[in-house]
Amino acid sequence: MVELVPMAEAAGFTAGCFVLHAARASAEVLTPILAYLVFALAVCLLIVAGIQHASDPDQLVAMMTQAMATY
Repeated sequence: MVELVPMAEAAGFTAGCFVLHAARASAEVLTPILAYLVFALAVCLLIVAGIQHASDPDQLVAMMTQAMATY
């Protein structure tokens, strides 16, 4: 499940690139959105890499899930 988030971000970025090339007149609006997607993808990849390299990934995911449920 955790690995799907970066894949969804990458798919959104790729779709955004296609839209940007198709709608060059709207490039000023779409470019910041794509920049945000790149930043979000990098953060997601760092989180996934951190989880995969943790000593107990299941416990870390459970703690993160609990933290999200709290907030």
